[in-house]
Amino acid sequence: MIDRTRVSNGATAAMVAATAGAVGLVAIILFFAVGQPFGALNDLAGLVMLGSLAPVMLAHYELGGVVPLWPARLSLGGALVILAAWSLIQLAFVLGQLGVDVVGMAGIDVQQPATGAWAVQAVLLAGIGLWIAGASLLAGGWLPITVRALGIVTGIGLVVMAYGLVQGGYSSLWANVGGAAYQIVLPVWAFLLGRVFRAKAAAATPAPGAVAA
Repeated sequence: MIDRTRVSNGATAAMVAATAGAVGLVAIILFFAVGQPFGALNDLAGLVMLGSLAPVMLAHYELGGVVPLWPARLSLGGALVILAAWSLIQLAFVLGQLGVDVVGMAGIDVQQPATGAWAVQAVLLAGIGLWIAGASLLAGGWLPITVRALGIVTGIGLVVMAYGLVQGGYSSLWANVGGAAYQIVLPVWAFLLGRVFRAKAAAATPAPGAVAA
């Protein structure tokens, strides 16, 4: 019997991630058209989007896959630690504790290869992507093929984005290709996955008046 609460929480978190992703997409478009404060809003939306994936990871684990129990637990634990570390660095960017400057006047020049905390965050992003791709690929039959494929594309896209950031910052073609998965595919995947989680949680809810065996 699955933990219905964990799956239900995953559904809610997935919808939060999808909504934050949609806000971030609009914000980044407005940033390139208008400028601040939309860049900061996009950073905040990214924090909410990826930060919300912790309950999503737990729900994914709850529904299971083909990986044996202990490797699956180790994978989940590692992914949660990586996600927490990424979120802390992103929060530091949002709060201005780490400087980013798109024109290279101060702080981190995002048009140059990632260094320092930004490079660490890029490596962590790749770790998140590997988990999403792997969990999607190895999930059980409960995961529809469309959502499975989107998860694999999302995960690979995050890895490509991370490589691009380390290789050449946002001036890298790889960063922009992977960024499309981050800004567009990930929210769609999260939305559809949230619907799957919601259906699975509802199916696991005992009917009114039912008596446990």
